[in-house]
Amino acid sequence: MSSAPEPAVTELESARQRDLVALLIAMAVAVVLSRLVGTIARSGGIPSPVLQVLAADVAVWAPLVVGAGWVVRRASRPDALPRLRLDLGDAVFAIGIVIVCRGVDAFLSLSITGSSGLSPAPTLGAPDVGLLVVSAIGVCLVSPVLEEIVFRGLFQRRLADALTPRTRFLAVLLTAFLFAVLHLLIGSPSSSLIGFEVFVTTFLLGLLTGTLVAMTGRIGGAILAHVLFNTVAVVLTWPR
Repeated sequence: MSSAPEPAVTELESARQRDLVALLIAMAVAVVLSRLVGTIARSGGIPSPVLQVLAADVAVWAPLVVGAGWVVRRASRPDALPRLRLDLGDAVFAIGIVIVCRGVDAFLSLSITGSSGLSPAPTLGAPDVGLLVVSAIGVCLVSPVLEEIVFRGLFQRRLADALTPRTRFLAVLLTAFLFAVLHLLIGSPSSSLIGFEVFVTTFLLGLLTGTLVAMTGRIGGAILAHVLFNTVAVVLTWPR
């Protein structure tokens, strides 16, 4: 005679499912708002380039912050929240992740376009320093921190908890896949080959950072890897 599941266990599983659904909804809203803002900007509805960048960033950040905040506020256990600590081993692993991912990205870019894509962009006249700074802050700081908290710190952790020990590795794979798809949809690459490059590079970054988080239980290394990955591109493509 089978016994009914304990109420505490059932409630915990329901809470995990609600958290995962909330985060998926936040990601979907981010994609929709990002595309909407892009359409408005292209039609001239947002004349200032700085405002265009800010609007595009906020369109993605706001839903993710709301989704993450909802999940964190509902967390009933302290260990359900991501640990932000960064150890020396995490930092070394993070640097290795950046080297591998940047190497793969450069190889794909050379194969597709004949260029590494990491050279200063040509400009006519003096570059808009304000625009560059606003873009760099979003790309190098805000986006990496927020995305790692949402994807590796919250989504991957809850998905792993919902799986069996033997299938827990799927949480890393599925989260990395979702991470890559989101960047592909938000970035709107100019061609299918560029889209392939974006997908492969971001999937690899998500796979390696997710593995680091799964091994250590901390997201500090994942955040550092993501920050460095983006910063390398910003520094090497900064107009000179």
